[in-house]
Amino acid sequence: MRLLILLLSLSIIHFGCRRGGNESLANEYHFELVDTLQINLMYEFGFVTKSMVDGYMLVYTYHDGVFHLINSTGKVQKSIDRKGEGPREYNRNLPFATIFNKMIVFMDTRKLIFYDLNGEWVKSVSYHNLGSLGQIGIPESDLLFIDSGRFVVPNQKIVDLPNVSGHLTMLDTIPLWIEYKFSDITGKYEKANVGFMDTTGILYSSLKYLNYKSMMWFQDGFLCQIPQLTDIIYRYEVGRSLYPLDKVSLKIPNFKDPIGLEVEALTVDNYQFFNKSAAVNSFINYVVPMENGSFFAIYSTGLSEFEYDKLIEDAKPPEGEFYGYYFDNILSEGHRVHLPQNGVHPSFWKKVTYLGQGRFLFVYDNEIERDYYIGGVFGLKKM
Repeated sequence: MRLLILLLSLSIIHFGCRRGGNESLANEYHFELVDTLQINLMYEFGFVTKSMVDGYMLVYTYHDGVFHLINSTGKVQKSIDRKGEGPREYNRNLPFATIFNKMIVFMDTRKLIFYDLNGEWVKSVSYHNLGSLGQIGIPESDLLFIDSGRFVVPNQKIVDLPNVSGHLTMLDTIPLWIEYKFSDITGKYEKANVGFMDTTGILYSSLKYLNYKSMMWFQDGFLCQIPQLTDIIYRYEVGRSLYPLDKVSLKIPNFKDPIGLEVEALTVDNYQFFNKSAAVNSFINYVVPMENGSFFAIYSTGLSEFEYDKLIEDAKPPEGEFYGYYFDNILSEGHRVHLPQNGVHPSFWKKVTYLGQGRFLFVYDNEIERDYYIGGVFGLKKM
């Protein structure tokens, strides 16, 4: 434990990945180390759940494709590997998973499979698949239950929409999210409602968009959505509004307007420009709701074009600066937050989850002992 405390203490001497940007921006909040955990997993892993649910976190080890239930002390409570084609198994194309109502829920391309917290099968329920292909590897955690009979998922088809010929004419027919309701008549989850993008916003324009993917979560009875490449939050009332009820620009510090939207499609000739746009654009890769209607996000500011050209010239990976963003719902104001330093890595990609009451778990690579990982519990504190 002394070794863990020493390593974590060294890692938070400096906050952020690299100092830079507008240093005149006030940082009224900071992360303070309050505890350390040892997570006994040998292989590289990522969090599936963005927050702890029912006292547990769900993680996925990439090397063997196994799910693990971890408790608040970092102990692996149960490992689950039920890949297969049977009625009590999930197939390899697993787009969504979560913890809900003291059960682990997997959504593959045919059904939802429910296991209890001991890993025992509870039930499997089919759903009306709209043709999504799923994904192999770590699933998205955006399986959003409203109650036991209703849930919402982002529409996976929207991600590949820019690659579809004439996709601009399809924007008003392809929903961003889909609600499913359990039907007593069919005995499965049926499509019930959908939500479309804002027809006055940048996503719905005459320009091509590199990625329509969004961060989504439920909060205060509303479905909230933030497109990855913009800092605008939209709110829907599921079952009552096809389009956003409102939108608010968060004005996240140093978050840039996206570039490269005018390019028609990825080609052999313009792939370098696409790569540059991806590195230069700002983006959001993590959002989690907190108490009192507040939320926390992790975002990249993106590189300047000069920085990108210099890094490419020096044969170095183009990595932007990552920060946290805390939105205080009571005061209706947002604050940039420096992240704990993660060695040479620019972010905690899939390595952070919310524990509740303003506490976050950030997981570090263990460069000394390869048979476990170090987790730092940080409290979000006001200066």
